[in-house]
Amino acid sequence: MKRQKDPDLIRLTAVVRDPPDFYCGLRRRSEAAPDNLVLFVRRRRSELRPSDGSDSFHERWVLLVVLAGTGELRRDRQPLRLKPGVVVMVPPLHLHGYINVTPRIHWLFVTFEWPGHMASSEDWRGPRRLDAMGRRRLAAVMGHYLPPERDGVMAAAQLLELLRHLYPRTEPAPTSRHSLLTAVQAAAKESPGEKLPLLARRLGISESHLRTRFRREAGLSLGRYLREARLREAALWLREEGLSVTAAAERAKYPDVFTFSRAFRRVLGYPPSRVRNK
Repeated sequence: MKRQKDPDLIRLTAVVRDPPDFYCGLRRRSEAAPDNLVLFVRRRRSELRPSDGSDSFHERWVLLVVLAGTGELRRDRQPLRLKPGVVVMVPPLHLHGYINVTPRIHWLFVTFEWPGHMASSEDWRGPRRLDAMGRRRLAAVMGHYLPPERDGVMAAAQLLELLRHLYPRTEPAPTSRHSLLTAVQAAAKESPGEKLPLLARRLGISESHLRTRFRREAGLSLGRYLREARLREAALWLREEGLSVTAAAERAKYPDVFTFSRAFRRVLGYPPSRVRNK
């Protein structure tokens, strides 16, 4: 049987020219794509967490796409107006919460891990508009995320393209940095209130080097992160385990309840008793 010609492919290949170097061509990006994607939608103000207007920490990247409804995002206690068509990013280790939200909303949350990326907070400040290209990229992410496609590789690749479109100036950090941040996160969770010299010794790095690297990679000081992580853990003990304020202060290695309560209110914006009484 005679093989049929493929006019479309013939037309496409007609413009292909010999490369200047047969061993150097178009390469894939070496940048790690996002991983472990989770998408969900919030349609009512009451569905936001925490739902009481307080702020919380998290350890994943969050891309928030506002499709309907308005409100304000407090990121590191700074207000940011949310309205339809706006996209905002919240990197890991940053305090955030929502206020003045309309009862009915339609907000898409895309949360993910991003190996090798611990961007300075300055790189992610300010809203972005979801233009036509952004909408196409986002639709492609959802097309590969939702059944029946469910292709994690393609969904992650499309999300990477969306992020590079929204934040073109951001560059990935070397992978080796991620391991340091992971180690610091684990240490803060394991031993809240541990003194910085002890933490540096346990990680096998000088205190000054640890401080410098952490600030460069996370976009905030190591001291601030350790203080806030310590209080975040305490808030979880109060809410999830039902610890008393006194017990939480002791476990977090604060000298007394007064010091603990003052630090808790300064960082989270409300007293620990408010969490405990829920």
